Amino acid sequence: CPLPTSFPHAPTMKTSTLWTDDVPPKDGEKSSINDLAFNPSGTQMVVAVGSRVLLYNASDGDLLMSLRAHKDTVYCVDFDRDGARFASGSADCSVIIWNKDGKPILKYSHNDSIQRVCFNPATDCLASCTNSDFGLYLPTEKSVAKYKVQSKILSASWSNDGQFLALGMFSGQITIRDRNGNEKVNIARSAPVWCLSWSPWSDEAFDLLAVGCWDQTLSFYQLSGIQHQKDRKLGFNPCSISYFGNGEYMLIGGSNKQAMLCTREGAKLCVISDRQEWVWTVKYRPNHNAIALGDNGGGIMMINLQFLTVHGLYKDRYAYREHMTDVIVQHLLTEQKVRIKCRDYVKKVAVFRDRLAVQLPDRIHIYDLANHDDSYDMHYRIKERIHQSLPCNLLVVTTSHIILCQERKLQLLDFQGVMVREWILASVIRYIKVDGGKAGSEGVLVGLKDGTILKVYVDNAFPIELIKQSASIRCLDISIDRKRLAVVDSDNRILVYDLATKEIVFQESNANSVAFNTELGDMLSYSGNGTLAIKTGEFPVSNQKLQGFVVGFRGSKIFCLHYLTMKTIDIPQSASLVRYVESKDFDSAYKIACLGVTDEDWRTLGLASLKALDLEIARKAFVRIREMRYIELVNSIEARLKSANGDKDELEHAKGLCQAEICAWSGDYQEAAKTYARMGEVEKAINLFVDLRQWDEAKVFAAGNSSIDSKDLTRRQAEWAEETSDWKKAAEMYLAAGDPLRACNIIGENKGNDWQEIMIDVVRNIPKSEVEVLNVCGKYYSDADEDAFAKEVYVKLDDFSNLMQLYIRKQNWVDATRLADEHEGKFDKSVFLPYAEWLAVQDRFDAALEAYRKAGRPDQSLKMMEDLTSNAVTEGRFKDASYYYFLMGTETLKGIKLTKDKKKNERHLKLYQEFMNKADWYYAYSSIHNFCNDPFTSLQPEMLFQVSRFLINSMGQIDAPYGISRVNTLYTLAKQAKVLGAFKLARFAYDRLQQLKVPGTWEDNIDFDMLTIQAKPVRDNPELAPVCYRCGSTNPLLNPFSNQHTVGDKCTNCGHPFIRSFVNFDILPLVEFFPNPEISDEDALEIITTHDKDAAKKKNKGKEWEEGKRGESDVMTFGDDDDDGEDDWGGRGGGDPFERAINKTLETQDGNGAYQPVILGAKTLASLKRDEIYLCKPIIAGMRYRFYKNMIPDISVAVSQPCHRFFNEEDFEFVYLKDGACPFSRAKDVGDYGPL
Repeated sequence: CPLPTSFPHAPTMKTSTLWTDDVPPKDGEKSSINDLAFNPSGTQMVVAVGSRVLLYNASDGDLLMSLRAHKDTVYCVDFDRDGARFASGSADCSVIIWNKDGKPILKYSHNDSIQRVCFNPATDCLASCTNSDFGLYLPTEKSVAKYKVQSKILSASWSNDGQFLALGMFSGQITIRDRNGNEKVNIARSAPVWCLSWSPWSDEAFDLLAVGCWDQTLSFYQLSGIQHQKDRKLGFNPCSISYFGNGEYMLIGGSNKQAMLCTREGAKLCVISDRQEWVWTVKYRPNHNAIALGDNGGGIMMINLQFLTVHGLYKDRYAYREHMTDVIVQHLLTEQKVRIKCRDYVKKVAVFRDRLAVQLPDRIHIYDLANHDDSYDMHYRIKERIHQSLPCNLLVVTTSHIILCQERKLQLLDFQGVMVREWILASVIRYIKVDGGKAGSEGVLVGLKDGTILKVYVDNAFPIELIKQSASIRCLDISIDRKRLAVVDSDNRILVYDLATKEIVFQESNANSVAFNTELGDMLSYSGNGTLAIKTGEFPVSNQKLQGFVVGFRGSKIFCLHYLTMKTIDIPQSASLVRYVESKDFDSAYKIACLGVTDEDWRTLGLASLKALDLEIARKAFVRIREMRYIELVNSIEARLKSANGDKDELEHAKGLCQAEICAWSGDYQEAAKTYARMGEVEKAINLFVDLRQWDEAKVFAAGNSSIDSKDLTRRQAEWAEETSDWKKAAEMYLAAGDPLRACNIIGENKGNDWQEIMIDVVRNIPKSEVEVLNVCGKYYSDADEDAFAKEVYVKLDDFSNLMQLYIRKQNWVDATRLADEHEGKFDKSVFLPYAEWLAVQDRFDAALEAYRKAGRPDQSLKMMEDLTSNAVTEGRFKDASYYYFLMGTETLKGIKLTKDKKKNERHLKLYQEFMNKADWYYAYSSIHNFCNDPFTSLQPEMLFQVSRFLINSMGQIDAPYGISRVNTLYTLAKQAKVLGAFKLARFAYDRLQQLKVPGTWEDNIDFDMLTIQAKPVRDNPELAPVCYRCGSTNPLLNPFSNQHTVGDKCTNCGHPFIRSFVNFDILPLVEFFPNPEISDEDALEIITTHDKDAAKKKNKGKEWEEGKRGESDVMTFGDDDDDGEDDWGGRGGGDPFERAINKTLETQDGNGAYQPVILGAKTLASLKRDEIYLCKPIIAGMRYRFYKNMIPDISVAVSQPCHRFFNEEDFEFVYLKDGACPFSRAKDVGDYGPL
């Protein structure tokens, strides 16, 4: 239907003249208005007329000043971007820049008359155009930059961003220049380009230039010079082109003596003003819906434009015109919008169901929805086109027809434009609305000026009179049930008629529009005097403030038109619903609720109908808000009432229980409890108060009933306290109810203030037999780091296992180990294994080894040592690697028990020996590594020489362990051998190096040494040759490995291992011996340390040492001792008994070649001097002592007991004092390191 603003004879745009001014002729000639311009705010207008520049107040047309500075006709004027200045150009070839007060501030000249001046919208640049050139003036420049052109410039316009200047010329050329005057594009037209303008429309994908040519065409070009669309024929010569607003419309004036409003594509919309002379200029007034024009006769006119709304509404679809050429269809419920671009002047719009009719100047378009079944579909498609110009005042559309309204006449046309029927009515039509109906038989409500309201059916030639009243009809609507008709007349009265009786059932004044609710016939809304009124049934009217007209009412939404905007207003239906509920009309209340109310309103309806036992309405209400509890209540009440089976007493009892339940659900708990009690259901009354947590009320009812267990009530109260997070109260209640476990769980889970003290009181007050409760308390204390309380709990339980786990988890190793000691054998593994792991993480490896040993996990300690050793070797920390191998060997030895199984013992001892060998090698190789890698070293050549020999001899021909380089070892040996005079050995080492891959930085150095060594004698310094202190043989510097029994760092003659000092690796004068197997180590030790040596001293008094020969051996004897005493083998002879024992062993060894240790009997042991004997104590039980005799007592020797390594005593003491530990084993307690 057309809306209240679309009355007959109402145009779609109104124009009103704000002011005019006519400049009188001068000297008999017309004072032509050549140009005009507005400042950016639209408050001032400057006009070029004759030789003057006029400045007007744009609001009322007051002439502020008339400026006379030019000597000839002023052709053009323009304001700058901020309105502080304006410029004028004249036929006197000058350009004057004025301030806003009309004072000239700058003047410059061209050689020809000024045709156009144009300020840049983005900068302060002014373009001035003449017959032969154009200039660009900048305030920052001293001169005007001028550029020649080939033809007279007629028009100019800057692009919106100020980057390009378009110039239109008399020759038809259009040149587009950049800000520096360089030509970018040239466009050729066939006629003078009198006017042009850039479009300010922001939605354009590109800059668009509108061009008016005097071939009576309007054309559009992109910045690239490409024409945008075909030339549009105007039928006159355009003299002025400008844009209205933000580019929605175009203003054109010219030789047709009109100012026209066109679309931005140039389609004519309407004539704004007809003049008697050519219109030379027409401009939009910024920030106002107004335009100004100037004509050739000196007339100036300011015209206001009022764009009226062309629109239509059907239920929730609202169609309206936008930008004069587009139709917007809006779904008022979903706020979806769809735009239909008609690209022509839209005169009328009508919408009905799935039809949309749009009237254009020469045709009518009929649209329908793509999906007729979808009430929310917004996709319209063209259905029919009626190519006829059909003038009308109002237009409506039905399913198959359109209806045109002209004064008193209604014309019905089909979609092909064929007239089907015509009605001539008695009076002028003031309002028309399609009332719906079957397709092809729709009814139309018509309101006439004489007060008659008719209903016209499109398939019936005879109108039906519904109502006749005295006042003219302004607006009307009919209820959905067709029982009532609402009318707003010309006296602004609303009258509601009962169509059956023709009587007025309601009337009110001060109304301008009315609409029935399309979903409820008893409800209507009307507006007037800024108020919205809603009338429901026979109830009083409810009012609220509203600006605009009510045009639709659907459900709980009212559609209001305020000026040009359609708004959707949500109307609460609560008041109407409450009124129906109060009157017990639940059916009508339900209908109101279905229009749209809050959940609380639905709940009110449901409860009210439930109290009245209207179960059907109650169920519908609760289903609507998904109140499952109330639905179940309704179902239970219904079932209870049905279970009465018509028995009066049972029915009354059932109703009583139902009323009690309803009272409870309604919040009247006391009444509900009393009703339950009257019905004999005390238990339900108690449960009611328990659910409400009203414990005192529950106890009052329980006191009068012996069947109620008070403890159960207490437990339920405790559960409530737990639910409300009052854990302290809940714990007290559970304790009172005899449930300490639940109480402790609540205390431990919540951990409020003083929870530790509260729980420990429970622990102390319960018996020891409550094991589960105590365990729970202990766990909570343990998890919360409350060790003291946890300990008290576990002690009460005698639960030392959990106590131990507590210590372990908290890494309280002091208490853990103390507890393990108190309960020896029970916790070793559980304590010391994690303790060892923790120590290993803390890099306390020695302590970790001890802990692993106590935990019975030598495998873990061995793995840890292997990882440490591998890392040390990889990082070049060879002394650390030696230390870790030493530890592994020691752990291997300590982890075994010597048994009678010799093979098993040998296997373990062999592994021990492998570890110790690697410890020796890595310890020795550390010095070589430092020599080869450090730029400077304090190591002595003798030491490096001995270390190299030791490594090569001891490793023999086996593969060197990981990290030990034979190249480095041979290189060190060669270097030091050369320094010490062992030239033969040096040659040997260099020859070996030639067979190996050496670092590139060493190659030249090795080659040089090999050359220089050739000049040296092929022999070694005899003083360097090692001597065996057991057999007295001189050994080669390197073991030739020719005898399998002497492989290693041993004497090549007797196989006795060389005992080296583990500081400088010199060979010490020590010979190892063993007591006779029949003599225990302890007895041997006692013999050596306690035997009386005084007789021997007296016997040898006055004697001296003498040298001599014994066989092939060189021997020394003390004086001429010819003691013929018996030795350990039953023989007699002179000399030292130990020497005789050595000789005896060598004689025996010569027979089989294998190394045999020196075995001493008791007599020989008794002859040994205590201060010449060194002892290595066994590391583990079952191993034997190891005895060594110092063959040169003047050389002091020290032995480290933890590692059984020997040292020069002075070197050892120096290192020990410096480091505080043995250099090999790193043990701080080295034991008795001197002789016996």
